[in-house]
Amino acid sequence: MINNSRLEYIFIRSCILFLHYLTPVSIIYTAFLIVSYSFGIPRPHIPLAINLIAVAETLFYFVVFLPYSAYLQRAAVHPPVPSRPERKALFEKCYKFIPDPDTYLDRWFLGAPQEEIKRENVKEFIQWAFFNCAGEPGDDDEELEEYVDAYETLVGRKFEPGRGKAESLRLTLDPIDMLHRSLACASALLTCSPTSGCSAPGSIFTAPRSPASSHCSPSAHKPS
Repeated sequence: MINNSRLEYIFIRSCILFLHYLTPVSIIYTAFLIVSYSFGIPRPHIPLAINLIAVAETLFYFVVFLPYSAYLQRAAVHPPVPSRPERKALFEKCYKFIPDPDTYLDRWFLGAPQEEIKRENVKEFIQWAFFNCAGEPGDDDEELEEYVDAYETLVGRKFEPGRGKAESLRLTLDPIDMLHRSLACASALLTCSPTSGCSAPGSIFTAPRSPASSHCSPSAHKPS
């Protein structure tokens, strides 16, 4: 068990720094190995284990991480858009189960100030939630305005016209930000404890989540 001494703190921070920069250093070193072998450039004697680690980290980044990152950015597969009466019924059902409308907006708009959540921002969010799309509303604008009016009644105030700086969380449209974990980090997780070992495969790639992701939305369909 690790305690709270300064020496142990320095040790942990050093390990984090090492794991953080291991992949870029490995890529540079692997590129150097390829060039040196190709052109016969003299190189210092490096233990075979270090060469293998560098090559493994490089392959893991280019063969596993980058393709998986691209795979996760593919467009979500949405269900067929319901008819207008079905959308209205769904909206009214959701409307009844929002106990705190201000908190609801705060979570889905990632804690943005209320003054930055304007009418167009709310329309954009409702368009995703009930129409499974983004962009110009076209013929659906009248229906969207109706839903925004209803939500204004729920919160007890009018939304300012226009668009504010707030960005809503739209789970099936937003890009997924990937954070790389080195192969060595994954291996360390696998060997630290049975609990962390079980979760390690899913921990190699981290997609940051917001507390809002725990709040249900009519459009929360995952890509297939």
